[in-house]
Amino acid sequence: MRGPRAAWTAGALWVAWPCGLLHSALVVAGLANTASGGALVMASFAVASAAGLQIAPWAWSRWVSSPSGVAASSTGAQRRAAWLVRSAGGLLVVGSAWALGMDVWGRVWDYCFG
Repeated sequence: MRGPRAAWTAGALWVAWPCGLLHSALVVAGLANTASGGALVMASFAVASAAGLQIAPWAWSRWVSSPSGVAASSTGAQRRAAWLVRSAGGLLVVGSAWALGMDVWGRVWDYCFG
C-alpha cells in the first residue's frame, strides 16, 4: 500500500495505539484535582511533544550526515542509528525507574481504590 491511503492507515493505527508517554500524560491529567488542571497537563504534554516532533527529524538528519554535509557511509550511519536506538531505550529505562521511584503507582492505587 502506497500513497495517501498508506499515510491515512498509518495515522489511524497511530491514533488507535497511542504511545506509553501519552498514556502517562492521561493518567497524570486524570489525577489532577480539577478539569482545568487536567487540561493544563495535557496542554503541557502537547507543547513538549510538538517541540520534540519538530526537532527530532532535524537532529536525525544532522546525526547521520558527515560534518562536510556529504552523506556518511552506510556502515557509519548504521552504527549511529543503532547507538541512537540503544540510547533511546536506556533513556526509557531511566525515565521509567524515576517514575516508579516517585511513587506514581502508589498514587494511582490510592486514587483508584483508596
